[in-house]
Amino acid sequence: MVGELYGKYYTPLLHFCLSMTRERASAEDIVQDTFLRAMANLELLEELSDPQRRAWLYKTAKNLFIDQARRAAGAPLTEEEAEYRDDLTGPAVAALCSRLPEEERTLFVLRYFSGYNSVELGDMFGLSPSAVRARLLSARRKLGKMYLEE
Repeated sequence: MVGELYGKYYTPLLHFCLSMTRERASAEDIVQDTFLRAMANLELLEELSDPQRRAWLYKTAKNLFIDQARRAAGAPLTEEEAEYRDDLTGPAVAALCSRLPEEERTLFVLRYFSGYNSVELGDMFGLSPSAVRARLLSARRKLGKMYLEE
């Protein structure tokens, strides 16, 4: 079961993690930890449908990223990270996105960094496409407001 999930979702999950971390090694670590957790939760995953398994993997990866970001939050910025502070690329985007409510952040990252459309996201999370679009609109507005406040 985990081998099947690994074969099917490793590459898309890696791209998702790369969009959050912007560092291949960190993204690979998160993906590895995600599949280790999948092995530990095999009974749960066997009961889920394929779209639910996929959502579980993405949510687990996102939570691992958030945990990693929280641990690193106390560390001072590197010179490269400081360059991005006034820019909407790299670490600045990740920092802004990390301030969104969990559901909006997940939808935003999957939509704009992983390329999923509102129908696909709706299927993943049990929402209508219009509900997904409404939540994405809310996320964009919040991000714009946060960016202007900084």
